[in-house]
Amino acid sequence: MDNGFCIVVSKYRVYQGIVLIESLCENIENPQIFVLCMDHEGYEILSRYNKNNIKVISIYELEDEILLSKKRERSFTAYCWTLKPIFLEHIINHFSNLKRVTYLDADIYFLNDVKSIFKENINSSVLLSNHNYTKSLKKYEAICGKYNSGFISFKRDEKGLNALKWWKDKCLSWCSEVIEKERFGDQKYLDEMILLWDGVEEIQTIGTNIGFWNHGRYKTSIIEDKVYINNVPLIFYHFAGFRILNEQEFAFTIGFRNEFVNHVYLPYMKKIQESIKRVKDIFPNFPQYFYDRNQLKGATIYTIS
Repeated sequence: MDNGFCIVVSKYRVYQGIVLIESLCENIENPQIFVLCMDHEGYEILSRYNKNNIKVISIYELEDEILLSKKRERSFTAYCWTLKPIFLEHIINHFSNLKRVTYLDADIYFLNDVKSIFKENINSSVLLSNHNYTKSLKKYEAICGKYNSGFISFKRDEKGLNALKWWKDKCLSWCSEVIEKERFGDQKYLDEMILLWDGVEEIQTIGTNIGFWNHGRYKTSIIEDKVYINNVPLIFYHFAGFRILNEQEFAFTIGFRNEFVNHVYLPYMKKIQESIKRVKDIFPNFPQYFYDRNQLKGATIYTIS
């Protein structure tokens, strides 16, 4: 495949990052995966992770004086957000075989191949994923943006590369967890991107980037043990708000839905358990970065053996 899938992973997200990688490999033929590791622990684990189609890159390979200054000025989360377009540009500049780069948040989980997304949008230079908020959450569009930056794809053409550079420059200029009227992290810039640049289009493929913000809009059904969204196979689910408490307990801080338990949530949690075990085997002394349930009031706690 000539699409490079790019992921940013830290020691806090390494369990989910491994599950994302596994789901890509299970659903896509020979995916090319590039992982930017934000710390030594994540790099050590993923460097020992036995997958031939993964290129693991340390943050130290990218950091220059400009990035180091941003690292000092910004929170860790905001710094990770800042790096999304920088990492994408780095990969497309250094791997000439790629015709497209696609960024994925580490908490995404694939259940089917993504080829329909790119086939249906073959002429698009940039693909954006509309949140498609439910009516009750629509108010957050003005705060967090119309588009979700957890899945965004750039083609190697003039329009795509220009839009990517513009996004990079914007993120270097300002990227923060603090919500401002026209800005929020790396994400709200995408509302502006689609207005400024030709070739930037919304993904129309159903079953893409389903998460707590939009799953109430769709009819969910199970056919032959597979999940369908409006009678179309679910391509990937975005586990925003999901937290790992320990090896048996998991928290859904927002948007828990019973219809997803057996065919989306449970398989994902079991994959997380396998990931925790794999990390233990690779790095026995790795500190387990679990969340404190006392800090997650109101969350739905799910326990599996």
